[in-house]
Amino acid sequence: MVRVFWTPAAHEYRPDLVSNDNRCKIDMTMNAWVLSLLVLMLTVVALLLFQRSLRLQARLKRLSRTAQSKHNYYQNLESHHKDASDLRQRTEENLRGYLHLMATLINTIPSPIFFKDASGTFRGCNKAFAQNILGLTRDHIIGRQAAELAPEVPEDLVACLKRSGANARAFEAEIPCADGRRRDFLFTIARVAGDGKERGGSVGMMQDLTEKNRAARDRAQKEKFQGVLETAGAVCHELNQPLQVISGYAELMMVELDEGDAHHKLAEQVLEQVERIADITAKLQKITRYKTVDYGRHAKIIDIHQSSED
Repeated sequence: MVRVFWTPAAHEYRPDLVSNDNRCKIDMTMNAWVLSLLVLMLTVVALLLFQRSLRLQARLKRLSRTAQSKHNYYQNLESHHKDASDLRQRTEENLRGYLHLMATLINTIPSPIFFKDASGTFRGCNKAFAQNILGLTRDHIIGRQAAELAPEVPEDLVACLKRSGANARAFEAEIPCADGRRRDFLFTIARVAGDGKERGGSVGMMQDLTEKNRAARDRAQKEKFQGVLETAGAVCHELNQPLQVISGYAELMMVELDEGDAHHKLAEQVLEQVERIADITAKLQKITRYKTVDYGRHAKIIDIHQSSED
């Protein structure tokens, strides 16, 4: 290996003037400098790599935090969605149960019930209304108006159903039922207000008053009959004594007068009428039922012959 040295004094290259010891020293110095330079370069590279690794670690931490945050967000979102889905499912189940309960309750009520919207279209009813009043199925009623039921339902019943609109309150009417019998019903109508753009409607309930009205008529007839009995008893009591006096005087006149006398015939007629009145009073005392007969154009009187026992 050729060593090259530069001497400042001579300003020329003189390799032959360098000794072996100096060469070794120079070599060691240069090796030390090279080694230091390599160490420095390695240190700089290590520092650069260390800084790079720190930035990568910081970036990884940020990415990890971001990923964890996203994971937590999506996990919370999924949990919230699941909770909302469970809540909606529970709400739907509760609503179905409530609707089933209401349908069971309405169908259990013996009174006929129906629902109509603002246009008069049936939107619901219970079994008592469908089967006992109209004699139709609920599917055949819902979605139709009262006028559309006319071919299968009597006209007077259709008229009452038309009358039971949202503006009606309560009225009483006698209508034919599905079994062909006519019964008295009290129609009670309640108006239902609409929600927002939804128009209102009405709910109707029919209360059977047939037995109540029959009982009221029977009670009134019994009261009239009791009044007739009391009046008949008072009339019989008041007429018996005058009749006995008239009958006694008529018999005395017939005894004292000759049969050919005109007054004798009058006395006989008086006695006949007294006996007739006595028969009437006897029938009044035997009245057991209340029967009337037309008297004039707008009046009725009790029929004594039909009301008394034979």
